[in-house]
Amino acid sequence: MNNLLLSAGAIGLFTTALHIFGGQVTLIRPFLQSDIADDIKGCLLVCWHVVSAYLLLTSCLYLFAGFNHSLGQPPALEGLLMAVSGFYVLFAVIFIAIGAFFFGHRTVYKLPQWVLLLPVGVLGLLGAVAL
Repeated sequence: MNNLLLSAGAIGLFTTALHIFGGQVTLIRPFLQSDIADDIKGCLLVCWHVVSAYLLLTSCLYLFAGFNHSLGQPPALEGLLMAVSGFYVLFAVIFIAIGAFFFGHRTVYKLPQWVLLLPVGVLGLLGAVAL
């Protein structure tokens, strides 16, 4: 077992649940009830579901790789894990940058998603190197 990848997967699944269930109540429902044009609502709702799918699938990838560490992994898996982990780190940086632009020091509680995304990415990178 690779505990770093398992940790990334567990935090990823927690993040996925918060995104799907918490975000549905706090963001999506009010957004869908707004006066924004339906074509914009549709496009942004698709983006929401793409992120949901990405979070779920990549979390499962981390867990699969973490549980099956002793079976030996194809060389491409390390590269895939590194790329996915790099995206998590990039997503965290984007949240921090946009949060800083709009909210300054209040980013920590206005756009806190980076607090979960960054550990997933870092743990994933460290776990991929340990394969």
